[in-house]
Amino acid sequence: MKNFFLFSVLLFAFSVTDVEGAIYRIIVEIGKEVTYDFGEGMFLIKRFTKASSNPQYLFASPDQDGTWTTDGIDKIPSSAHLNWNGTLTFKTISENDVGSYEMPLEPSGIPMAQSLIMFELAGS
Repeated sequence: MKNFFLFSVLLFAFSVTDVEGAIYRIIVEIGKEVTYDFGEGMFLIKRFTKASSNPQYLFASPDQDGTWTTDGIDKIPSSAHLNWNGTLTFKTISENDVGSYEMPLEPSGIPMAQSLIMFELAGS
């Protein structure tokens, strides 16, 4: 039984070390411009911020006005602009833009986790 337990722990340790994922941390300052390149084909960005308790989405479109939405109807103001090439730019970042950003269209790379980008305030 002792050997089985040791084997199980080692098997788990090796399987966890094979998992890769990307977590990026971007330090931002309120009122400053911020740009991040999510990559080609990333024309939909999902974020979690204090602006809403629900996930918020931004789609690249010719008519975008920078607002994020949780359901396609509500509008959460921002200075964000998402280009079709996957580049997200905030003309002036606000506290409501600080949080975690994900790419729902990112190809699955099992066993890799999806990438997570954290926008954090300078000095936090």
